[in-house]
Amino acid sequence: MESPEQFVGKSRLVRFAQAKPLTCFFLLSYAWAWTFWLVVPRITDHFAPKFSSDAFDISIFIVGAFGPTAAALITRWLTHRDLKICLLWTGWRSLLLGLGVGLAAFFAVTVLAPSLVLVKAPWNAIHWSALAHWNTYVINYSTLLGGPVNEEPGWRGFALPRLQERYGPIRATLILVPLWAGWHLPLFRMQGWSSASPFQFLLILLGIGFLLTATANLAKFGVLVAIVLHAFFNTSSAMGNAVLQDLPTRPNVMVVYTSVVFVCGTLLGLAILAAQRNSWERNSSFRGSTTLEGVTGEKS
Repeated sequence: MESPEQFVGKSRLVRFAQAKPLTCFFLLSYAWAWTFWLVVPRITDHFAPKFSSDAFDISIFIVGAFGPTAAALITRWLTHRDLKICLLWTGWRSLLLGLGVGLAAFFAVTVLAPSLVLVKAPWNAIHWSALAHWNTYVINYSTLLGGPVNEEPGWRGFALPRLQERYGPIRATLILVPLWAGWHLPLFRMQGWSSASPFQFLLILLGIGFLLTATANLAKFGVLVAIVLHAFFNTSSAMGNAVLQDLPTRPNVMVVYTSVVFVCGTLLGLAILAAQRNSWERNSSFRGSTTLEGVTGEKS
C-alpha cells in the first residue's frame, strides 16, 4: 500500500484509482458499457434517427461490451502508467490443462446435464450425433465479440486475481459474479437477448462463474482459457437445442436449465478448486507471485 506522501501532487482520480483500484475498475466497467447501451441509443434516436439500424445496434453492443477491458486498461494506466492488465500466455501445460478440464466441465454443465434432465424420452433418443455437424454451432459475431474477447481480459484477467488474492477463490467468485451479472442489466431491454429473467441469469452465471474461477486457476490466470470457455458457453444453448430437437421436454424449461447449471456448475467448480487447493493458494499470493508480478507491477 502506498504511503500518504506518495499521493501528493496526484489528481483526485489517480489517488482514487491507486487507493481503490478494484472499485475504480468496476465503476468504469459499468460507466463505459451503460453509456453505450443506454445513453448513446437515446441520443441517436433523438438527434439522428436515420443512423438507427441493426448494424448500428450491433456496433453499439460490441463497443459497450469492451467495458471491462477498457476499465482495466484505464485503471492500470492511472495506477501504474502501463497497460499490463492480464496474462496472455502462461505455458503450454497450463493452457492445455485449463482448456481440457474447462471444456469437459462446460460441456457437462451446460449441455450434457441439462439435456439429460430436460428430456422426457429415453436418454438414448437424444441426438448426440448432431454435435458432429458444423451447422449445430451457431457461430456469428457474438461468439467471440459478444463477451469473450471484450470482457474476459477485464473480469478474469484483471479483477479475479486481485479479488482472489484478498478474499480467496470462493468469496472472490461470490463478489465478482453479481457485479458481472448486474453489468448486463441494460441488455435485458434488447429483444431476444436472453430468455432468462435477471434472477435466473444471476444463478446461471454463478454456476458458470465457479467453473471459470476454477479453470482460471488451472490456467494460472492465462486469459485465453477464459475467452475460449466464455465462447463455448455462448454456443452451448445452440448445442442443447440441437440434441433435443423434436424430443418432448419437461415444462418450465428455463427454470430447469437454470437450476441444473447453477447446482452442477457450482459443485463441479468447487470440486475442481478443492482438487487444486495448494495450487490456487499459490496463485492467490498475487503480489509476491513471480508469474504475475511482471504483468501487474504490484509488489508487497
